Amino acid sequence: MDGAVGATQCPIPSSGEMTYKFRAQPAGTAWYHGHYLDQYTDGLIGPLVIRRQVEPNQEQYDTERILMVSDWYNDVARTKLLSWFLSAKNTEGFEPIPDAIIVKGKFSQSLFVQTFGVTRIRFRIINAAAFSMYTVSIDGLPLHIIELDQTPLVPYTVFSFSINVAQRVSFYVNLKEFDQTHVPSDVSSTKSIYIRFKANSEMYPVDIDSYIAPYATPCLPYPIFFNPLYLAILSLDSSNSMPTYPVNQVTTGSSNLGSEDSEDVNILRARPFYQANNKVPDATHYLKLVITFHQDSLNITRGYINNVTYGAAANNPSHKPGNPKCITSDKVPLLYQMATTPNGLGIPSPIMTSDSRLPVIQSDGCGHYLVPYQAVVDIRLQNTDEGEHPFHLHGHHFWIISTSDNPQAEQLYRGAYIKRDVVSVPGSGWVKIRFLANNPGAWLFHCHIEWHMDAGLLLAFLVGPNELVAQGYTIAANQKRFCQ
Repeated sequence: MDGAVGATQCPIPSSGEMTYKFRAQPAGTAWYHGHYLDQYTDGLIGPLVIRRQVEPNQEQYDTERILMVSDWYNDVARTKLLSWFLSAKNTEGFEPIPDAIIVKGKFSQSLFVQTFGVTRIRFRIINAAAFSMYTVSIDGLPLHIIELDQTPLVPYTVFSFSINVAQRVSFYVNLKEFDQTHVPSDVSSTKSIYIRFKANSEMYPVDIDSYIAPYATPCLPYPIFFNPLYLAILSLDSSNSMPTYPVNQVTTGSSNLGSEDSEDVNILRARPFYQANNKVPDATHYLKLVITFHQDSLNITRGYINNVTYGAAANNPSHKPGNPKCITSDKVPLLYQMATTPNGLGIPSPIMTSDSRLPVIQSDGCGHYLVPYQAVVDIRLQNTDEGEHPFHLHGHHFWIISTSDNPQAEQLYRGAYIKRDVVSVPGSGWVKIRFLANNPGAWLFHCHIEWHMDAGLLLAFLVGPNELVAQGYTIAANQKRFCQ
């Protein structure tokens, strides 16, 4: 279980408490957040780093910093933004646009990252935004990427990279590699440089330079338009001074924003550190999923996977007309139903079809898919929407086999694919991923853009219900009481 309401538990009530005990694995950079309604958009988030006794590449750096970047909204998501977004008033289905970017809870040009005389620094970047994808660079410095999500890498050098919602990227820098030509000859030597987070404006459905949200509360100064460039300051000494060069100074990083490294959001060109242990099994099952958006009967724009919109408002499909053939999770979480009636879920087993050489995973028609224990599932995720979608799988990591941006990856990297738990699906494109269903339970698979989860762009994999029972899973009394 992992805290997803409706999938693995009932919500913890106000003034209630619940203790989670879990085995801290896999090691690497992760984060935690509320998984009910829009809690994480409103700030219920934090980093979670699981460390190895001996870290891969630890000889390359002497200290580390965690930078968690997220969207800032002036209005509360739960009480104001969500009610506007999922209403007929939102005739175009536009997602709420952030009002600002924050890193470690601070606004642009107010976060100073000190080095204390250390020249080799590891940065763990966590994208905890509700909507935004960012391009990250540090003025005048190459970035040596050593981890994607929780997969350690052979150092892979870039000058900038993109990171979509919920993804994590770790890299180290060596300040001795600073490009001195970055500072103009007529400017005094700088004691600090900019760390840049540039929001990808193509993610937004409107022109952010002139957009005034219809739900916005007028205040002075008004209006203030969203600035897609966030600047943190990396101090090269203890002075906390601002850089002496202009913000718009052309840098090694910014001059490469159109490079392949920035366009390959999933960074498939990087190589796993433990390639010998990264054996990729052959697929035994197949599933094709198609992403669409359109209005429902109430003229509200919903997200659909294989023509099904899931009830993201409470992680259950109860807002739709009841279907006696479907599982519902508004009263009893999916995990509890698996544990009590593993053979009574009413979801067909995988079947052979004329258009697949492998058995195809089946659903109940309401977004619940039955996956055999230890199945190796190839998923082709087809995106008919123009926007990029970061899809996250709970309870598992997966190999990214190829994407429409990098279709040759399947052949180029055979046997050594990158393993992540968030894949960025290109706009009007596709991805192919593969996961080993070795963790019995109820696991959500969803777009991690908060507004798209609200709109129903998610499903649930029910992995090995009989194996769950065989392993002795029981529902604790303190969990049951939250469902009463």
